[in-house]
Amino acid sequence: MRDEKILVVCAANVCRSPLAELALRRGLGADSPITVSSAGVRANAGDPICAAVASVHEDEEWQAWAQEHRAQPVTIEQVEQASIVLTASRDIRGELVRMAPRSRDWMFTIKEAAHLGEGFSSSASDRVVEYVAHLDRARSRAVPLTPPGGPGARLRQLFQARGTVDPTSIADRHGSRGHLETIHEVDAAIATVLAQLTGHRRHAS
Repeated sequence: MRDEKILVVCAANVCRSPLAELALRRGLGADSPITVSSAGVRANAGDPICAAVASVHEDEEWQAWAQEHRAQPVTIEQVEQASIVLTASRDIRGELVRMAPRSRDWMFTIKEAAHLGEGFSSSASDRVVEYVAHLDRARSRAVPLTPPGGPGARLRQLFQARGTVDPTSIADRHGSRGHLETIHEVDAAIATVLAQLTGHRRHAS
């Protein structure tokens, strides 16, 4: 069985994708066989993580991860070798599909995965592979992404941030308030993905 790998991709690999990466690593735990990494479609290699993400948690583990992080441009090999690719936005997913079209079946935006993964349950050792199959089946049935005010209260938090035109995407906001809104969106969506993958309900910070 091939190792299970989660790849998270945003634009610069300094805010949205490293936040998702670190949150996934934290939630899965040190003993998890699943490896998590992140990259950016327009990353400047070596750039540090943004200060807002570094300060999300104050514990030593989070701080060490944040200090170690360096941005890296995404490669075709990373995408093709991943078990699942989670992107910050639909536009970034589109760029990756053009880069590595054979991998499109295991590419989802973070919010798509949180929505389409509703009801997933597995105790198998290859649960990421099973999770992808579940997401792909749900996507093929054209399950609509629920906007604010619709049914599905557990998912409504994913759509509360202002300025989100595309409900499948997490905007790359700037400024102190914008950063906080983006961090909340990523944290909420990743908490849902973690709950689906682990079978344990998790709460966003």
